[in-house]
Amino acid sequence: MHGYIARICTSFIDYPDHTSIAIYLSGCSLRCPHCQNKELWEKENGTLMSLDQVLQKVKEHPLADSVVFLGGEPTDQMDFLIALCKEITAKTDKTIVLYTGREYEVLPHDLLKSLSLIVCGPYRQELHVDAWPASTNQRVFKKEAGQWKS
Repeated sequence: MHGYIARICTSFIDYPDHTSIAIYLSGCSLRCPHCQNKELWEKENGTLMSLDQVLQKVKEHPLADSVVFLGGEPTDQMDFLIALCKEITAKTDKTIVLYTGREYEVLPHDLLKSLSLIVCGPYRQELHVDAWPASTNQRVFKKEAGQWKS
């Protein structure tokens, strides 16, 4: 299985108080106004990588305690995202975080099983705040003792 990956880098800001591996998936069907990553709207702006290639980069990272998926829109590559999350959960002890412009209620159970934190809803510039998350319409869901809480 393969997915389009725009970049993989270390992040100190995407999951507050954690060092993360940020994996940016390319391609976005939502195309929110004022998007900060318009260059990731086209899937072909990423590099086609195998699930094993991405998993290897996650396993080899010396500092990160978590993996954060961003984009583009990560859920536009849902099958790849679910498969990769399952592998990360099975083969590492890293926490998995998802940023998505979609709402929590539409995310499939197979994806939710692997996640620990979700920031959902599109960024809206008119609702921007200098805080996390970046606009007041975005919701944060955290899994605690196997249950999702907002």
